[in-house]
Amino acid sequence: MMDLKFGHMIIKKDGEKCTCGNNGCFERYASMKTLKENIKLKMNLEESIEGEKLYKIVNDNKASLEDVIDEFIENLSIGIVNIINIFEPEAICIGGSFVHYKDLLLDRLIKKLDENIRPFNKEIPEIFIAKMRK
Repeated sequence: MMDLKFGHMIIKKDGEKCTCGNNGCFERYASMKTLKENIKLKMNLEESIEGEKLYKIVNDNKASLEDVIDEFIENLSIGIVNIINIFEPEAICIGGSFVHYKDLLLDRLIKKLDENIRPFNKEIPEIFIAKMRK
């Protein structure tokens, strides 16, 4: 099992500045932090809303957040497709706060990956959602 982090792989040439100092990093466009910030901006929410309250807002407003969610899924899939094309893994595990939004995001991500996988990677690797150990 590889424990590699790809957050600072460039996915957008001349993209927005990342905390690392580079522009266009995968992390800048496809982190859950960015998704949450974009949801809060779109919904004009205060910064302190998190957790279950934010999840309920997202779940109740899926239609008005389609563009934000679609952009996030597109960016996430670009980075994952790069990883698939480089390493051809049998599986990919996604963790962090993505696990709390998996019912809203996972099927969309798998569908987008299926659209974006190119000929020398004919199959999407199994996508696992991380589980917390007790």
